[in-house]
Amino acid sequence: MDYGTYFFTNIASVTVFTVCIVVLAWYNRRATGTMWFAGAQVVGLIKLVLQGLEGKVPAYIGSMAANELYLISIAMQWMGLYCFVVRKPFPHRRLWIPVGLVLAAYTITFLGKIPYTGNVINLPFVGLCGFSAWTLWKYGKGPFTAVSRVGAVILCGEMGVAAYRAILTNLSYAHPWETVNAHSDPRWIGSLAAAAFLAACMAMCQMWFLVTELQGELARQARTDALTGALNRRSMEEAALRETARSQRYGNALSMIVIDIDNFKYLNDTRGHAAGDCALQALVRRLTCVLRMQDSLARMGGEEFAILLPDTSGSAALNIAERARQAVADLDVPFETGPVKMTVCAGVAELHPALGWEEMMRRADAAMYAAKRRGRNCVSARPESEKTPDKDRAIAELEHFGLVRSA
Repeated sequence: MDYGTYFFTNIASVTVFTVCIVVLAWYNRRATGTMWFAGAQVVGLIKLVLQGLEGKVPAYIGSMAANELYLISIAMQWMGLYCFVVRKPFPHRRLWIPVGLVLAAYTITFLGKIPYTGNVINLPFVGLCGFSAWTLWKYGKGPFTAVSRVGAVILCGEMGVAAYRAILTNLSYAHPWETVNAHSDPRWIGSLAAAAFLAACMAMCQMWFLVTELQGELARQARTDALTGALNRRSMEEAALRETARSQRYGNALSMIVIDIDNFKYLNDTRGHAAGDCALQALVRRLTCVLRMQDSLARMGGEEFAILLPDTSGSAALNIAERARQAVADLDVPFETGPVKMTVCAGVAELHPALGWEEMMRRADAAMYAAKRRGRNCVSARPESEKTPDKDRAIAELEHFGLVRSA
């Protein structure tokens, strides 16, 4: 394959990848990593066009500018990878100040026609490839494990090809303007083809990252309540089945709290549904602060919530419910027409070894309604209808320290 044909076909394929990734980034702008990928693809395509014009345009365009864009492209790609796998903002100056210094040094040495100038850009490029691979290997966990491992292997391949081209440049094309003579060198063309193949594989990995991100987002949406961010009923049922099986197998305690906002309909009628929505969101935020990482909070419907407490006895769950009740009572929810105050009632139940989680939830729900009948803004551990402690071990254990706490 001659140099011109290679670049024509490569530009055509890279254009397709670039358009696809740019469109995906535009319609998924919340995925910051994909925006960086799109930028890297656009810069890489411009670099490829300039490189294909080498020998037909001045050397500072066809060679110098193309190499500089190559380094910028791999740096932008690393930013995208970091956003996906590390999941937190990166201080841009730590990357772009060193890259800017390298570009300035390369421009000065290239225009000065200093031999071995290519090392100024080639070595940082090799280093960035290796650093990108290390980032994926170290931080690519969970749903990103597979794509991170594949991406790390591809980047190691790119690092090897870039290192080979750096050695080839030093041995045969030491002066920066001499690479135009490499268009007929099979080693040069072959290494370019290998680099293009690996770049295409990396572009597919970039789309794989986005697909994985979108799958995770869909899974989160299927598991959570759209308004509050708490788990939905289905997710709570799955968590309850899992924790019940673990409790019955290992003999660990398991408890549940059912919480209902007092007079929520009155709040909606007098302050509007927007105020009610703000109250629900604030409630979830406050309860999340009270609970542990292993606890599950779900919105079961309307203003009713359930909390699943693994490795927690009924007495401990009663204390947690009381803390949650007090935390909500102390809450002032900012709203445009004035702060919103609210209180809750909570019912507590512990899992009986011979019964399932549905019975535990039924008893917690009945205890919550018993609390409402006793004056609201209080916590109860036993429904009024249940008078036989032998039927329920959790009730028997809680009876000695007081079954109701009210504000």
